[in-house]
Amino acid sequence: MAPLLFRINKTNNRGISTLEFREKDVTIQSKVALKGTLCLPNVREEKGPAVLIIPGTGNLDRNGKVNAKLDLKLYRQLAEYLSSLGFINLRYDKRGVAESEGDYYKTGLWDLVDDAIAGVQFLKNQPEVDPEKVIVLGHSEGSMIGTIVAAREELAGVILLSGAVSTLSEALKYQREIAAQDVKTAKGFQGFIFRLLGVQNKIEKQAQKLIDKVLSSNKEVMKFGFTKLNAKWMREHFQYNVREDLAKVSCPVLAITGARDIQANPKDLEDLPKYVKGDAEYHIVENMGHSCKFPAQTSNILSARKDIVAEGSLPIHPELLALLEKWLNKQFSAKNLDETVII
Repeated sequence: MAPLLFRINKTNNRGISTLEFREKDVTIQSKVALKGTLCLPNVREEKGPAVLIIPGTGNLDRNGKVNAKLDLKLYRQLAEYLSSLGFINLRYDKRGVAESEGDYYKTGLWDLVDDAIAGVQFLKNQPEVDPEKVIVLGHSEGSMIGTIVAAREELAGVILLSGAVSTLSEALKYQREIAAQDVKTAKGFQGFIFRLLGVQNKIEKQAQKLIDKVLSSNKEVMKFGFTKLNAKWMREHFQYNVREDLAKVSCPVLAITGARDIQANPKDLEDLPKYVKGDAEYHIVENMGHSCKFPAQTSNILSARKDIVAEGSLPIHPELLALLEKWLNKQFSAKNLDETVII
């Protein structure tokens, strides 16, 4: 398939400029073949910097889509924004999702790490890419995977969105605490029924029952009630401590989480400088949720799924984009990014 050509109008201190970028479908060879999209902004006289976009939890494709109804669009939006800044970038369908090979439910944490490392190596081997200027950008679970990759690969930097520092176990506990509080404060007849049934007291018990069942098994896939679980993935997460790898990261780190995030605790970012050896910068963005958008209000346990669906149509939070541009310009000279030619 021939590369597709796109144009982006970008406003800067010299006015409005039009940047062109090409998109082409590629295959990343990990232990299975992963399908992705490589964005090449203009054509450079010299090799340029590149970004690998690592997706979050769930059966997400390269753009952030789960199904026709749930389409966050986040990774396509990030790719287009990075292209507008002059960055080559790569996004991909997760293992066992969309066009990529493999079995999603049998895929573990370390399989996802292997896939991300394969993505880094793919970028480093592209003729347009400077292999010393490759960075990873991870969202949600992707921020943990990005940390693991940064502790094992030579990178020019790592960007962690909506999930830095905390483990999956801690993130789930944070979510359960918010859920219990939401149930306690639910209003009307629904709130009355919740309290009558003691739902807030059952949340932690049910969660612990699930965790015990997963940890005591060696199955790759399990069922909990009527729900199919990728048990291998959960087990590997529960046994992993991301802080040990953060302490091995020596490249520059940017971590950003929204103050309205109910899936990743924004306060965890305050511990980032304690672990990272190199330059570490973090920001908590007001009015930003887990999807990196600008939701009208903070979600709760009852509205979360409906809100995520609605956020798909929203643009990325403007403050997040400004922070990304400022940090990227600091790491890579803006002058060098502008010195491109279109052929």
